[in-house]
Formats: sequence, structure tokens, C-alpha cells
Amino acid sequence: MSGIAGILKRDGGPVPENWPSILEQTLLMSSSRTYRFEDSIPIQNGSLHILLLGSGSGSRIGSGTKDGVREICDGEDWDECAYAHWHEETLQLELGRRGTGRKPLYWLDLDEVGDGLLFSSNPMPLLKIAEELDLPTELQQGVAEYLQLGYAVEGGALLSPICSMPIEEKFQEICTGARAVEAGIASTPAEDLKTLVTILGKPFADYTLLSKLWQYRSAKDKGIAVLDGTLNPTDSVSPFLERVVQPSGTALLHKAHRAAAKRIELGVLAEYVGVQLHVSEDMEPIPPVSFPMSSWLKNPVSSLGELAEKTFECPEAFCGLPIEQDACRALLNSHQRGDEEHGEQIFALLTLLLWRLQVLA
Repeated sequence: MSGIAGILKRDGGPVPENWPSILEQTLLMSSSRTYRFEDSIPIQNGSLHILLLGSGSGSRIGSGTKDGVREICDGEDWDECAYAHWHEETLQLELGRRGTGRKPLYWLDLDEVGDGLLFSSNPMPLLKIAEELDLPTELQQGVAEYLQLGYAVEGGALLSPICSMPIEEKFQEICTGARAVEAGIASTPAEDLKTLVTILGKPFADYTLLSKLWQYRSAKDKGIAVLDGTLNPTDSVSPFLERVVQPSGTALLHKAHRAAAKRIELGVLAEYVGVQLHVSEDMEPIPPVSFPMSSWLKNPVSSLGELAEKTFECPEAFCGLPIEQDACRALLNSHQRGDEEHGEQIFALLTLLLWRLQVLA
């Protein structure tokens, strides 16, 4: 898995000691080393600091500059990548994304606490630093948005004050690969779920992402490429949640937001597993592997049921979230007793709480 991250601090003060390590820890999730460029330039009120980081075989940092520009890139070619260009003469940092949108890039403006910005392929380290700085968020609105839609909108309220870099240009890929991928049900769904939250850096209500992870692993083992699709994606939240928070915006806008989020999900999963992936906007997703998610959540001795119980009992998981712990525990208890079916709601809440714990860790 590859990624990039960096810091530009122009207010003359030092870079907090823990910021580089927070960024590096995320980059090292599936890579043994990071690539690094850093420099300090004297300015009127101290020093300007620039740090560029990359990890994995798909990322690279130029060993020198071309026309006074040092480049760090996440992507094996220019047609599908996220990048940062450091202009050494003008002391300007340029960020961008190219291709179909499978390579994510997020940034945090330090205007509230000093001139500069941070960027990362994963929003999680930026969320941690924003939490450390006690920056204002739109968490209440973001949680409602997430429970309504079933995913975190790129550039939406849930990740605020983190911003998502828009795509510079988009094109349709050459679509080749397997459209049906057989895979067994993994024996560690709870660990896989936590891994998904970690590598995505955000919660999700689409429980078929677990199946997607297993299928991509199977395709990798078999040495085959996957052809996946984003056409007419459906939300995994139930009508129960849609009644709690009424949908806003147009269906067309929702479709565009969901497709953008799905492209990033697919790209991150494929990058993590190491499988070759092609994505088509004109095709539906590959058929998922069927697994008893709801039954697992009902069973407190299953790995997923145990994870749900422990997480719903953890007060720290609800810290800062506009949802009631007692109500969530009652929902889980009702599902476990078989009074009502709440599997999809519980799954959506579980990934939200796991995500929140990671932000606060």
C-alpha cells in the first residue's frame, strides 16, 4: 500500500514534534519504510519548514528538482495519482489528484493556528492533529449526514475541518478483468472490519466492503485483475435511519457523491491488498460474497458480535458524537434478543464508533 503526506509551516515557528510521527505511522501501516524530504528555509520571523513523505512501491519522491520543483507522487503513472509539488523558488506547495479518483488526498489548513497546511492520502492522521489542536468541526452535522447517506461525503461535514482534494481531470479506464470473484468467508471479520476503518480513515455503512476485501484478496492470490463498477450504487442504511434523518439535496448529487466515495474505497482496498483493479462507471459492482452479518451481530461470542458489544459499552467511543450510548446499547440488545432486525443500523454505528476511537487514540 502506498501513500503520501507532508507538512508546510510558514509561520516561523517549529513543527510540533509528534506531527511527523503521526503522519508516518499511517504511511507505515503496510510498508516497512517511508521516503522523506525535508528542509528549513530562513524567513523574516524564523524558519519555513517543509516535509514530504511517501511510502510503498507506488509512491516516489524525486531525488532532485526539475525546473525548481520537487515532486512527491502516489501512483505508478501520471494518469492515476495524487501528488504534491514543492516549488523551491516561490516556496509554494501545489497539491492535486489526477485520473478516475481512486487515489485520495486530503489536506488541513492551519490558518486557525498558524500559516501553513498538512496533507495525507488518509484523513485519519489529519483528524488526529485537528483534534489535538481543538479546531472547530461540524461533527454533529457530519454524523447526521453519514447516518442519512451511509458514507462519509468527500469534503463533507463528518471529516471537517479536513478537506478532500478535487480531481483535476477524469477519464474512462480501459475495462478488463474478472467480473465475478469467488472467495471464502474470512475467519477474522472483526479484525478485517477494524482494518477497513483504519485504511479508509472513515466510517462506512456498506457491510459488503468486508466481502470486497475478501474477494480482492482471493483475486490477488489467484493472480487475476478485477473489473469493478460504481453504477447505481445503493445505500446500505435501512429505511429506519432514513426516517430519522431526512435526505437532503438531489438524487443526482447524491449519486455523484456516492460514486466519488466508492471509487476511493475500491482504490484503497485494491492498493492495500495489492490486486490489479479497473473501475467502470458504466458497470454495477461485482456480486458480493454472502455472509451472515446480522447473525454475527446477534451472537455475542462471534468475533463481530463481541466487537460490537465491547464498542457499544465503551464511553470513549461516544465522546463528542451526537448519539446516545444508552439508545445504541438498547438497539443492540433488541437485535440480540431477536425482537427486531437492526443489523444494518448496528453495523453503520459500529464503524462510526470504531472510527471515533481511532481519531481520539
